Amino acid sequence: MSFRPNYSAPRYAPPRPMQPARPARAEAEPPLSRLMIAGLMVFLVLSLVVLLAGRVPFTPQPAPVTGNTYRSYVTEARTLLNSYGYTPEGKVHIPIDRAMDLIVERGLPVRR
Repeated sequence: MSFRPNYSAPRYAPPRPMQPARPARAEAEPPLSRLMIAGLMVFLVLSLVVLLAGRVPFTPQPAPVTGNTYRSYVTEARTLLNSYGYTPEGKVHIPIDRAMDLIVERGLPVRR
């Protein structure tokens, strides 16, 4: 290592003017245009599906009925109306015809 002064400074070189950036390959498309093309394709496919939806032959099949039906509810209610027994709350029930006969015999309660 030398401690001698160095009088040979680097020469001044003026800065080079800025050059425009080179474009990437001319074949490459920006990603926005690819996205727009994909969106257009999806739109066209969905439009065709909507237009052809009413024209495609389709015969709907009835779904099988499972679980409780109207008939099971009606039969359960009729057996409850035409039988003696206790309700789940602990109250006694009698057939509806017998209850109407009792009302005719005894009358309805009256306030005095």
